[in-house]
Amino acid sequence: MAMHETRTLSRKGRLLGALALASSVTLLLGACSSGGAEEAPADEEPTATVNEELRNMLPERILESNTIVIGGTFDNPPVLFADETDATKPAGTAFDMSLAIGELLGVEIDWRNTQWAGQLPGLDSGALDVAWGQATVTAERETSLYDMVPHYLAPLAVLVAEGNPSGITSFETMCGATIGGAIGAIQEYYVGLANETFCAPQGKPEIVYKSFTQAEEVALASGSIDGVIDTWPVHVGAAKNLEGVEAVMLTDAEEFDSGFSGIVFSKDEPKLSTTFAAALQQLWDDGVYQQILADHDVPDAALERDQLVVNYLTGTPAGERN
Repeated sequence: MAMHETRTLSRKGRLLGALALASSVTLLLGACSSGGAEEAPADEEPTATVNEELRNMLPERILESNTIVIGGTFDNPPVLFADETDATKPAGTAFDMSLAIGELLGVEIDWRNTQWAGQLPGLDSGALDVAWGQATVTAERETSLYDMVPHYLAPLAVLVAEGNPSGITSFETMCGATIGGAIGAIQEYYVGLANETFCAPQGKPEIVYKSFTQAEEVALASGSIDGVIDTWPVHVGAAKNLEGVEAVMLTDAEEFDSGFSGIVFSKDEPKLSTTFAAALQQLWDDGVYQQILADHDVPDAALERDQLVVNYLTGTPAGERN
């Protein structure tokens, strides 16, 4: 059973200033607990200003439950990570944006700490309404698998030991290296493409991809891998929090990758993805979207308003498969 707890938006003073509202948001956390729901006292009930036009765009079942269930891994700073005061609670750009969206829509946000390998199956089974924090936007996903809404600019990068002893600056210079990454992540596919595109034609040793569910940085520190592949904002956050490492953007990443990190939705529920896109655009108009990214020291990850749409890369209508 998931744990319930109440959190307030007052944790971000500047965010509240942009939103001009204060309220409580109830979160269901994904860890199992034998405890029941903890109800907020009557005098602490939410007092949010709801955008009724946006709220009415939601699917009927969401309106009935008044809850949106979001899955993501709490180990992906600055996008999504464990709160420094309580590791069972989420923090990060995705979390702060979800609170702001919850305010606009007048719904509770139920975050569940879900490893990447369980996120897309969670969407498929209906256990999750949204997957947020780890997904790269791709044309294939948009056209045939899921609806996606880009939420920040996230070019590929590697986390390496300080001084970059392996000299990795691109996929091409990665040949012969051992690279760690999340299990089942699209970066493993990109490594395969890099082997075919750069390493094999030049007679160089292949890049070895080692899958992890967590602790890639420990493997990097021990020297068992040469780098960790993920997005630039994630590795910038890691480099700020860890000693002896640095982030290096891959100069040829555009060969394979869109550079967009996205929020993922089932194609069976197009109303939800279109509502989220409209809510993000409203946050952009209000300056809240940009402020959240600035608060987490990644202002350059901000997208333009017209990029905050469903299936931006391909223009595939929400809910459609080609």
